[in-house]
Amino acid sequence: MTSGLTVTVDGQPVPLDECGWLQRRPCGCIVSAVVAVVEAAEETGWVIATARQAHEHLNRGKREQAAAERAGITVDTTELITMTHYRTNIGAKWECEQHAKAAQR
Repeated sequence: MTSGLTVTVDGQPVPLDECGWLQRRPCGCIVSAVVAVVEAAEETGWVIATARQAHEHLNRGKREQAAAERAGITVDTTELITMTHYRTNIGAKWECEQHAKAAQR
C-alpha cells in the first residue's frame, strides 16, 4: 500500500512515501525526524502530508507544542525532504555548522 500522494521537493514531484520531515532549531540543528508514510498492521501507521501535521506528530499535546514553539521549533522550521537526500547528505550529521565546529574543538 502507498499513500498515492505526490509532493514537490526542490521543484521536483516525489511520492510522499519516499519523504520524511525534519524539525530544526533556529540555528539549523535537527531536533527530530519522522518518515512521512508508515504502513503498519491494524491501521497504526500514519500519513503526514503537511508541516502542521508533522509538527503535531513530533510534538504531541499542547504542552509539548508550546514548549517547542518557545524554543523556536515551529511549523516554519519543519521541512520536507526525500529520504534519499537524508541518507546521502544528512545521516548522523544533525548539528548545524556552528555547533558541529564547536563539537570538533
